[in-house]
Amino acid sequence: MTPEEFSTHCLRIQLDGYSVVPDLLTSEECEEAQRELDRILAEECSLPGAPQDEHNASIQNLFNKARIFERLYQLPHLLKLIRHFLGEDAVLSSVQAHIRFPGAPEQGLHADGSRTGPNRPGAPADKNRRITSHVLGFNVAFCISPFNKKTGATRLVPGSHRYEDITVPPPPVPGETVVEAKRGSAVIFNVSTWHGASAHTGNQTRYAVMTPWRRQWLRPENELGRIVKPDVLERAGPDGLLIFGIGALPPYIDRWAWDIQRGRPKPEWKHLQRE
Repeated sequence: MTPEEFSTHCLRIQLDGYSVVPDLLTSEECEEAQRELDRILAEECSLPGAPQDEHNASIQNLFNKARIFERLYQLPHLLKLIRHFLGEDAVLSSVQAHIRFPGAPEQGLHADGSRTGPNRPGAPADKNRRITSHVLGFNVAFCISPFNKKTGATRLVPGSHRYEDITVPPPPVPGETVVEAKRGSAVIFNVSTWHGASAHTGNQTRYAVMTPWRRQWLRPENELGRIVKPDVLERAGPDGLLIFGIGALPPYIDRWAWDIQRGRPKPEWKHLQRE
C-alpha cells in the first residue's frame, strides 16, 4: 500500500465510514480458507446450539481452528490502517465466519457493538445519542468469496457513522449501497456505520470471515486473551500480547502481584493462576 493509497483509505473511512482494501489475500489463500471453513462447519454443525440454519452459518474463534486464519490479524497494511484510527494497542475482538447460502433473505440494517460495544443502549442522560466524534471500533469483512449484488454482499449507508441517534431508522434508508469487492479483498468499516447483508440471489455459497477490532479500553465480543491457544499466541510474535488484549485483562489479585503486560500473576504468584 503506497502512502497515497493509505491516505485515500483514511479519507474514505472518515467521510463514508468504510473502505475496500483489495488484494489482501491470494486466490490460493481464499481456496484454503474456504476448504477449512467447510471442514470446520461439517465438524461443528451437529453441536448443540450450533449457529446454523437454512440460510446462514457462523463459526467462532477461527484462529484456534486452522492456521490460515492466523494470517488475518497479521497483515501489515491492514494493521497500519486499523491502528491509525484505534491506536497502537487496538485489540482483536473475534475471528468469525459468516456463511450465507443461496436464498438467504436481506438482513436488517444495524450497527455493531449493540451488546458489548459503543452502540448498546445508553443511560437516560445520553438521550439516545452515541459517540460519533471518534472511531471506537472497526469490523473487517474478508471476501473469501466475491462480494456483489447477487451473493449476499454487505450493504452499507455511507456517512451513517456520523448519525448521533443510536436508533437505525426503518427502511428504505437513503444512500444505501451494496459493496462490491473481488475475492481476497477486505471491507473495513466503522462499527457505527449502518450495515447488513443483502439478499443472496445467486447459486453459490458466500464465504466471509469477520475480524472486529476495538479500542483497548472497550469491552470485546470475546475475551480472546483467555481463549487463544498458547501456540497460536506464540506464532503471533511480539504483537500477539497487544492483538489479543492480554495487557487489557483486569487483575484478579493485588496489582503488585500482577504482570500487566502478560495478563497473569507474576512468576512468584503463579500458584494463583486461573486455568
